[in-house]
Amino acid sequence: MARIREGLLGPSYFHHRRLIAQSKNWSDDEVRGYQEPRFRRLVSRYGDEVTQKEDYRRNPGRYTRWDTPPLTHLVRTGGTSDQPFRFRADTFARRQKERAYLFDIWSHVGYAPHDLRVHYRGDGGGDLFRYNRLENVWAVAPAATVEQELSRLRRWVLTLSPFFLNVYPSSLFTFIDLVGEDLFRRLPIRGVLAGSEAFPLGEQAHFEQEFGIPIAHWYGHSEYAVLAYHCRDCHGFHFYPTYGYVELLPSDIEDGWRIVATSFNRVGTQFVRYDTRDLALAPAANCPADHFPRVGAILGRSQETFIDNAGRKRSLLAHMPGEDYDPGPFWNQIRDLQFVQDEAGSLRIRLVADPEVDKDRIQQTFERRLPMASLEFEYVPVIERNPNGKRRYLT
Repeated sequence: MARIREGLLGPSYFHHRRLIAQSKNWSDDEVRGYQEPRFRRLVSRYGDEVTQKEDYRRNPGRYTRWDTPPLTHLVRTGGTSDQPFRFRADTFARRQKERAYLFDIWSHVGYAPHDLRVHYRGDGGGDLFRYNRLENVWAVAPAATVEQELSRLRRWVLTLSPFFLNVYPSSLFTFIDLVGEDLFRRLPIRGVLAGSEAFPLGEQAHFEQEFGIPIAHWYGHSEYAVLAYHCRDCHGFHFYPTYGYVELLPSDIEDGWRIVATSFNRVGTQFVRYDTRDLALAPAANCPADHFPRVGAILGRSQETFIDNAGRKRSLLAHMPGEDYDPGPFWNQIRDLQFVQDEAGSLRIRLVADPEVDKDRIQQTFERRLPMASLEFEYVPVIERNPNGKRRYLT
């Protein structure tokens, strides 16, 4: 099985592992020497204007190359701070590349390829937990973690050999609450792998000190344009120079710098000078770890949680479908959504949808995802946003 797993990593994985290893020893000049020719070629092809999501929605063909299924496939972003968004991605090499970089980030807390993981982030599907033998991953389904199943969950986690816990920052604390803090402290957790959201100031350090478990944390997004790891030396974020090109541009609306990203992926949608609408703070000091582009902190990726009908705080993001969820007719009907919690155990789902939307299907889908709350559905023409173009996923 180990040989089969290694064989599935693919040539792009090993190519990027070599690039990552080399880049950690590069000087500032060598980093620029790798990035700038690639950036200039993309700007020459697509123009040097800063782009927004709407540019890719309005004219997807202009920014897409080698779009030949099954070489490419459709990806749908979650839309947690903006409208759900669809683009084309490389089916094969992109996944291999992602593993190379994520495995490098995870190695900071001792992870080696195909070590055992327990995944509590998004779709687990069907039963409370299921095992993927090729990935060596147990996936726990958030939608199945209702009160009557928690005894089963607690018995099961006690049977596990040492593992890494793969979560969102907000779902980490939901998981602790579900299994119970005393039991959590007894589990053979080797490290926590946490991305997609920010930890509130001091929360990561407090967790590591309180539980004695290291956390590998990173910043990225579904468009795969830039990726940064959280540095344990300077506590800022270092952007991998071989993954994509990052620019920090002034923000006229909020404090901080706009993160503008250019992807080095060559197949599918090409994101060029793409305004992620995330903000960053400048680094406070030099860092000896490497010469990667750096920021001091990432803003605008706050955790969003709701209170279920048992009084438990839950990660909303963990209950939303990820990229592997069916992007077809269901999500094609929804242009935007927002959750409102006026009282514990209840959620009002505000939806911007097509006129002929299948309301029964939408209701049934959300009820399957959120069985621990009563749901009310409200169809609205628009969801209000802040001046930066974002909106709260949960209010």
